[in-house]
Amino acid sequence: MSITSNIATTAAGIARWGLRSVLHRSGGALPGKIGLAIDPELIAHLADLLDASVVVTGTNGKTTTTNLIADTVAASGLTCVCNRAGNNMETGITGALLEASSERRRTAGTVRVGVFECDELYTVRVLPRLKPTHFVLLNLFRDQLDRYGEIDHTQDAIASALASSPETILIFNADDPLCTAIADRVPNPRVAFGIQGATGTETSRMAESRFCAKCNAALEYEYLQYGQLGAYRCPACGWERPELEAWTHDVTLSGDGYSFCLHLPGNTADPARELALTTAYNGLYMVYNIMAACTAACALGADPSRFQDVLDAYVPTGGRMTRWRAMGRTVASDLAKNPVGFDRQIQQIKASNGRLMAFFLNDAEADGRDVSWIWDVDFECLAETPGIRAFVGGSRANDLQVRLKYAGIDAQIVERVEQALASVTDEPAGDVLFAVANYTAFPPVVADLKRLSSEDTGVTAPQVDQTAHGEQAAVATGDELPAPAVLDRPLRIVHLYPDALNLYGDGGNAMVVERRCAWRGIPAKIDNVHMGDELDLATADIILIGGGADRDQLAVAHELRSRRDELSAYVEDDGVMLAICGSYQLLGRSYYMGDDKIEGLGIIAADTVRGDGRLTGNVAVKTELSSDPFVGFENHGGRTFLDECEHTLGVSTVPGTGNNGKDGLEGCLHRNLIGTYLHGPALSKNPDLADWLIERALERRRSTDDAQVEALLPLSPLNDDCELSARAAAMKLLP
Repeated sequence: MSITSNIATTAAGIARWGLRSVLHRSGGALPGKIGLAIDPELIAHLADLLDASVVVTGTNGKTTTTNLIADTVAASGLTCVCNRAGNNMETGITGALLEASSERRRTAGTVRVGVFECDELYTVRVLPRLKPTHFVLLNLFRDQLDRYGEIDHTQDAIASALASSPETILIFNADDPLCTAIADRVPNPRVAFGIQGATGTETSRMAESRFCAKCNAALEYEYLQYGQLGAYRCPACGWERPELEAWTHDVTLSGDGYSFCLHLPGNTADPARELALTTAYNGLYMVYNIMAACTAACALGADPSRFQDVLDAYVPTGGRMTRWRAMGRTVASDLAKNPVGFDRQIQQIKASNGRLMAFFLNDAEADGRDVSWIWDVDFECLAETPGIRAFVGGSRANDLQVRLKYAGIDAQIVERVEQALASVTDEPAGDVLFAVANYTAFPPVVADLKRLSSEDTGVTAPQVDQTAHGEQAAVATGDELPAPAVLDRPLRIVHLYPDALNLYGDGGNAMVVERRCAWRGIPAKIDNVHMGDELDLATADIILIGGGADRDQLAVAHELRSRRDELSAYVEDDGVMLAICGSYQLLGRSYYMGDDKIEGLGIIAADTVRGDGRLTGNVAVKTELSSDPFVGFENHGGRTFLDECEHTLGVSTVPGTGNNGKDGLEGCLHRNLIGTYLHGPALSKNPDLADWLIERALERRRSTDDAQVEALLPLSPLNDDCELSARAAAMKLLP
């Protein structure tokens, strides 16, 4: 190593000694931070310590997979270097390498194997320096859009990282078309893994992207596991899931967990390459984690016969997948930080016939400030659970309460899991409370459960005041629906392209409109129009269209251009429409995708140009449509400028936000068309905006031939305490 590297290593070693010997703390990431400050190339200089190494990344499952690989490597008698104690960025990986450097004499003569968890965006910094022998790509799902941006951006970062280390062997989840798309872009040798055959154990209504990475046509699936994971093929160009080199088959779910057979890469006739495995942890995602971990560990030289023992001994870190005994009741805790993660937890709750549940949601920097993704979680499947008791907490508890309300679930706000436990003392002691929290909300839940578990004597605490946390009265759900009014036909809510333009939970807008109609006895139905479907606007009453990734938005642009005249005629005939983010841009004359100028539909007089950076954050808009500001979250790189003839939706109360960050304007109000960058989704905390759409749709019907509409206007009031509390909480988030 160079003199600079030696100085960096010495300084980091002193810091590590001080943390452990004086402050009695683990080394963590601080030594790595100090070392990198002195020598930015320290990872490259320390990489020679390792005989082999693997970097693990992906949206979900990084920590579990990394720990399983590390445990298998260690169980095989190899020296394992792992960033268990640090973070998953450069500093944590450097800290683990520095630890190995300090013990090089003790481990001399052994095979040193590095196993490193790495944040997706930090792979582009780590791989060029570490040059790992292997790289595991688990999956790619929507996560922290305000930080990561579109999934395309994450794909670009990972592909660039791999291209910088072309000899690194890529072990990737071929069931995920987003991972396969990366594998097809890079020169690295590759090993594809996946599940062979339909499991029938889990499904999901939501997918991140089911479009071809080559031609952008909609993918077809022979079978789907969850999210976008499955056996896919493009009917247009033939792009498909590659042949699997490692795979599981005969996946079976029982009360004791999953059992399955795993075939490892190599000679198919070699019995040592076929493992029969079981895991006590439910969730099909765990099968994928295990498959990736075993494949990678064996590629690093570990003994596959050790893997079942590792699985049997595995204890998740930090309270994940853990059962506690607290206040006389069993509590199951787990982490979920995006729609797919939450859906997997909900599937486990349903499989366990659970009816006591607490969900915690924070919006700290590490979580992502934008929580619109909760509207893509399938809470609806819990609504029919007999005797359900639901609680919500965290800094965005109000948003969760509103989300559950529109799913048909009454939820009580609590500050801590202890209060949820105290509120169910009247429930049978054998019923499990399921506690699910996102990233920064999870440690406080675990800390409470650790404390309560150590104190547990089987005696429960007194119940907390059920109304002690603000405006959280019981809300009207499907149990109290009035008798429907008689209309010639129900209000037809047309949700355009939810398979392509639902990046920011925009499907929630359709839920909100439909429920607010139903609670008033107004017949309404949602008509989801997908890519390639016939589009009939003749009987549309409200059109809703959301935002999407650039590639998906472009596919919609191509499809809608053939219907431009029909859509324009609908709008000019006072048709009611709400267009969010990307679709708002699409309705103008033009917008940009990268350096390419894309022709829009020209329905509104506006152009969107490229901007310097993204406009991201919480926003409020003063508008003539309501006495209170509309609130939402914006995340867009384009800058939209309206012609003087167009009317703006309103004025942003936050400087540097809105249409373009310059003129202070936000959105567009063109007849009965609202275009806006606000999502969250837009209607969830703005019930007056939702009611404006409904009222305008009814007024348009009244002007035609539906005499029954008269009795529905003006709209009857609803109990909007939850929504208004969420709006008030959002106003406090404004900069």
